[in-house]
Amino acid sequence: MNTVTIVIETLTTGTGFNIFYQNMGQLFYLFTKKPGKYLEVRNKQIPDNVTVVEVDTTNEKTVYTKIKDLGLKPSAIFSLSDGFVEIACRVACNFGCVANDPELIALCRNKQALRDRLQKMGVKTPEHYLLPAKLTDTYKNYPYIVKPNSGTGSMGVLIAHDFAELKQCHACLKPQHSEILIEEFLLGPLISNEVFVSEGKVLDLGLTSRVLSDFPYFVEEGYSFPMDIGPNKDEVFQTSKQILEKLGYQHGPVHIEYILTAKGPVLVEINPRLAGGPIGNMLLYCLQENIYQSICQEYLTGKRATKFNLQAGHGMAVVSVFATEEGILAGLELNLAKKYPGVVKIEVLKVISDKLTLAHDYSGEVLRVYAIGKTSEEAYYRALAAKNAVKIQLK
Repeated sequence: MNTVTIVIETLTTGTGFNIFYQNMGQLFYLFTKKPGKYLEVRNKQIPDNVTVVEVDTTNEKTVYTKIKDLGLKPSAIFSLSDGFVEIACRVACNFGCVANDPELIALCRNKQALRDRLQKMGVKTPEHYLLPAKLTDTYKNYPYIVKPNSGTGSMGVLIAHDFAELKQCHACLKPQHSEILIEEFLLGPLISNEVFVSEGKVLDLGLTSRVLSDFPYFVEEGYSFPMDIGPNKDEVFQTSKQILEKLGYQHGPVHIEYILTAKGPVLVEINPRLAGGPIGNMLLYCLQENIYQSICQEYLTGKRATKFNLQAGHGMAVVSVFATEEGILAGLELNLAKKYPGVVKIEVLKVISDKLTLAHDYSGEVLRVYAIGKTSEEAYYRALAAKNAVKIQLK
């Protein structure tokens, strides 16, 4: 282990520790403000190549000082968690490590500023406005999406069908968020384009379908990869490629979301990181190349990615399972679900005695059913069928 890689927070939704398991020959330090938020830490299942360091990861200076105090000489510094990518880039720049421009990352995380920039570039995005502190009944084209301007993980994303609901959304979000965005409600399914940028070269990984929960929330409850949308597929990737090239994006995975409207794809947001949820596992299964090894190689300035290829006949889908009522988790009955055709994994995200919440955001997710098939559609039907056999016991 000749290199030291610092990961400033990773994903908490099941795939975050893949970066460590898929690179066992490297030495990692996981910097985290709350070690207990990771299931692997709570279950004492930390890989041998990982040292967990508790530090305030929301403070750039504190992270920098901790690295110095530990006497580390990092070869790479990055984050897989949306809220920490910018800080990781700034710290990486301070140590001379490979990194994207921190100001570009800040732009990507500011939904209003990013969309303003994209619209000037001629890119189709939803119409949007920042809500004023005091609302007036001047909005006419209901329904609207209401969300934090810098939110992530479907947290706080709501729908307002009229002014009364808009006021309710505003009152709900205002205590936690200084800027609240209202945007045009677009008709069409949500998809994402997973791409990887290596020294400025934009490489296509594929498209992911994303199934959302019932209104008023927008929790992602199902995924399948790779998705085939016919002629629009190339249009989506070319849009992603041109945008990232014009913005000057240089390194690592990017997750770009689109709504497939009747008039064509409309870009919703750009996330400067690997997609969250189970998508990392799906890429790991469906691509010939190892996405997690590619991430490390990119930031370690080692072997560069040149192309990603899909495995023929490999489709994967994941369906999330949420509690239908709040309570304390007492047990799970999974034996029948595991016997369904194509089911390869049931990933449990909670432990006994955890408090379960409803499907208002990803934090209420109890488990995921993974299924494979010759196509992503076949895999999705299999996962959906097996989901019905899961039983959650509460106390």
